[in-house]
Amino acid sequence: MKNNKLIILLLFVLNTVFSQDKIDSTLVKAHTNKWSIEIGTGISYGTRPYTDGYFTNTNNQLFNDFKLNAYTVGARYDFSKIMGLKMDLAFDRFSNNKVDRSNPFEVAQFRTSVQGVFNVNGLIKSKKDFSRFNLLFHAGLHLAILQPISSNYNPKVSNGDNYGGIVLGITPMIMISKKTSLFFDFSSFSNYGQNLTWNGKHSAVSNNSNGHMVCGIFGLSFALDKSK
Repeated sequence: MKNNKLIILLLFVLNTVFSQDKIDSTLVKAHTNKWSIEIGTGISYGTRPYTDGYFTNTNNQLFNDFKLNAYTVGARYDFSKIMGLKMDLAFDRFSNNKVDRSNPFEVAQFRTSVQGVFNVNGLIKSKKDFSRFNLLFHAGLHLAILQPISSNYNPKVSNGDNYGGIVLGITPMIMISKKTSLFFDFSSFSNYGQNLTWNGKHSAVSNNSNGHMVCGIFGLSFALDKSK
């Protein structure tokens, strides 16, 4: 009688283990989709350069005037659970803070980037790969166009400013369903060949051609692969 109880207990444990493995396997397949698209919005801020008398922040505080001025859409392809590649298109609109003493200005930036993506979870989890939380690092190259928006702007004199640079960022992601994740991204952009300031004027600094901006984005990521 005692042996029968042990056999029944053993069968129950084995059934529980295999059932759990099956559930984890299903979640892993749902999590390791190759293709995904990302749509987001947030705040972007050009840190430098500015012409004297122009600025977008008060007391040198980043993101102190909370207004959505950045919009992005992108696609990501995962080669493995660790490495991937992403490309995005984005639009930023910069203007002076209404409550500060900056001279009025308004410029638009159109940008695109190609970046490599590194998923930290691919290294941390060896057996159970599924997690509702993922941490991504990304880095790559970007191209951008800065276009002043003003009533006295003459496009015949200047077509704006074209430049490129390096982008680095970090993206925490939280899965809210098998195919949808909520993400928060913070990126830093170093620009080279930027001849206009963020207020749309030529820099007063001689031979200045460098710029920098930061961007905080939140949005949704959608997996495109069909469920198996």
